[in-house]
Amino acid sequence: MVIHCREADRDLLGILKKFVPSDFKIHRHCFTGSYSVIQPLLEYFPNMSVGFTAVLTYSSAWEARDALKKIPLERVIVETDSPYFLPRGVPKSLCQFAHPGLALHTVREIARIKDQPLSHTLATLRDNTSRLYSL
Repeated sequence: MVIHCREADRDLLGILKKFVPSDFKIHRHCFTGSYSVIQPLLEYFPNMSVGFTAVLTYSSAWEARDALKKIPLERVIVETDSPYFLPRGVPKSLCQFAHPGLALHTVREIARIKDQPLSHTLATLRDNTSRLYSL
């Protein structure tokens, strides 16, 4: 199940608890919020993964970066949310829209924030995606 929720996380938790088994695989798509928002979901749904985009590369995304620090890497998914969230540092003259080929920018930022080698981060994120989507 892929969930995209904007400014309704308290409602989301109640709805999911009521209708979704706690062991269900859930992808919380395009998370940009604080850890206090995602923590109850992660605690109740042990198979939930949290998707992060290139928004992590923006200086204004301090809440998302702080949340990422506290979420185990094994519960993180990398995504682009194309065509939105062009990674910081990619000139718009070179590329006007985000696309999957730019996901490595997000992976690098995740590795930096988690203080992990890029190769370990890539392997873990690949494994996470394979596990979540039974690939």
